[in-house]
Amino acid sequence: MIISLEKSNALQRMLKGAKYLLRGDKAIGLEVRRDDKTRKLKEVNCRSLAPLLRDGLVEFAYLPTDITRYYEVRLTEAGVRLVRELT
Repeated sequence: MIISLEKSNALQRMLKGAKYLLRGDKAIGLEVRRDDKTRKLKEVNCRSLAPLLRDGLVEFAYLPTDITRYYEVRLTEAGVRLVRELT
């Protein structure tokens, strides 16, 4: 499977333990980063999460019940295999 560099980076970060959130309507994704200077969490836009969900490489960790809330996503088995093939 051929994927873009942005999708590949998101999958590799997810495998290393980065936290990603996707809105319940599957439209907007966020990467949660920790700022070492202020020790606060910073949310960064991640546009590649929705296509990764459509490709079956990530899935919701919990069933989304509200389309306006953000839910954590995790790698599927296919996503883990793809990341291991890329590295």
